[in-house]
Amino acid sequence: MALAHAILACLLDRSLSGYDLAQQFDSSVGYFWAASHQQIYRELSKLEQQGWIAAETILQTGKPDKKLYRITELGK
Repeated sequence: MALAHAILACLLDRSLSGYDLAQQFDSSVGYFWAASHQQIYRELSKLEQQGWIAAETILQTGKPDKKLYRITELGK
């Protein structure tokens, strides 16, 4: 299974930020399949360019803006 497929599977239930995905990944498949946060963010960018996921930017005060990713019909 590719990292992209693992990310898509995580996004089937709900929208998640890159940080949330990394945390979820670390606490589940991370025990036998390591992926750095950098790899996850890089893959998110690729999936968004392919139209498999879409991001919504959440404006935050005093912190960097957050992106929530959701799977698209194409990604399903």
